Amino acid sequence: MKSARKLGITFIVTTLIFNALLLSGQENEAMKLSLQQARAFALEHNRELQTSSLDIDKARYQVKESVSIGLPQVDVSVAYNDNIALPVQLVPGDFFGQPGQDVEISFGTKYNAAINGTINQLIFSGSYIVGLQAAKSFLEQSQKQFAKSKIEVIKSTSEAYFMVLATEEGIAVIDSTLQITRKLAEETRIIFENGFAEETDIDQLELLISELEVSKTDAKTQLNIAKSYLKLHLGLESDDKVEPVERLTELVENAAIKALFSRNFEVNKNIDFQILKNQQDLALLQVKLEKSSYLPNLSAFLSYQTQAQRQQWDFLNQQGKWFGSAIFGVNMSIPIFSSGQRYSKVKQAQFDYQKTQVAEEQLKTTLQIQYETTLNDLRNALDNFENTRKNKAIAEKIFRRTGIKYREGMASSLDLLNTHNQFLNAESQFINASLQVLNMSVSLESLLADNFEN
Repeated sequence: MKSARKLGITFIVTTLIFNALLLSGQENEAMKLSLQQARAFALEHNRELQTSSLDIDKARYQVKESVSIGLPQVDVSVAYNDNIALPVQLVPGDFFGQPGQDVEISFGTKYNAAINGTINQLIFSGSYIVGLQAAKSFLEQSQKQFAKSKIEVIKSTSEAYFMVLATEEGIAVIDSTLQITRKLAEETRIIFENGFAEETDIDQLELLISELEVSKTDAKTQLNIAKSYLKLHLGLESDDKVEPVERLTELVENAAIKALFSRNFEVNKNIDFQILKNQQDLALLQVKLEKSSYLPNLSAFLSYQTQAQRQQWDFLNQQGKWFGSAIFGVNMSIPIFSSGQRYSKVKQAQFDYQKTQVAEEQLKTTLQIQYETTLNDLRNALDNFENTRKNKAIAEKIFRRTGIKYREGMASSLDLLNTHNQFLNAESQFINASLQVLNMSVSLESLLADNFEN
């Protein structure tokens, strides 16, 4: 029995350890994402978006708060006094048959209690009506800011995704070059040992290998930084792992980029323009709010109070009396003269509204110029991408041919280094051109975006 129990305990412990190791392996597994998956994940988990979403929830309750001001307000108060020492009044003794003497009299009771209930109802207020409209406009503003945040998160996540891909491809180019250069160095050493090459040729190749290794180390550092930014935009923790699964060339050749040229730019659908129009509505409501200060305010109230006075503490005694009183009233506040204060506030609000009208015309022009510039930049970036792709293919062919000639003794090590630098430069230009196309496409997409929900 004991051996069976020990065997069972051992099996359970082993199973738990195995499951823990399995879960640990799953936790360390990198999250592999395409560009669209990265965007969708960021929209769900980005912390800035979560904050912006909370702003919308807050704005909804601000609307409710504004509405509640015009609804009945009920307050109840309870008061209790224990008069430890009642105040003493001196009364002429003439009232008590003691002329010429002051008589000490204490008024009141030792214990007092009161319960008061009040209902207030706003009947008319111009500022309340305007405040309701402003609260709803503020909610719309929060929703538009949330839409803008989504567009910015899409853009920043995409750019971080592109940077990771570009850095990874740069490292791949360095690795490939390192492999070729090391092989050339080994072959050159053999040729040198046989007396058909100079030691300088080996030294130059070794120096090139060392430079490539330094470049690879720097590139890996840049890759870690790029992935950190990508994780930040995705809403991941610093110890999480993420791996893009696409290549720059695939994304550049995506049909979605070509489709951007067929879309028309409508200023009124741009999110920045919509936010400005909402700010304009709020400025106009501010004008109305200042004008409403000329109108009277009307409210009503109903108050009921019951109180008891005792020499002995017996407020819970049902036989004791409570004395009630009730008041109903209407209050009207009529503004008459403010020495120009209200007028000055109205004029200031009107000037602020006019400023938003000027800003609207300026933003229209700015957005149109920005669209045309970004569109032309994207066209130029695509042309540059095609040219650098051709140049890369040619430079790679020249480098490989020079390598063959170098092995055959028909080219010097200087020729090899020159063609190698030319090849690396062409590779770098191609990666940068790809990155430029993708960044320009995202910028244009952001300008055209009016609803990322779709």
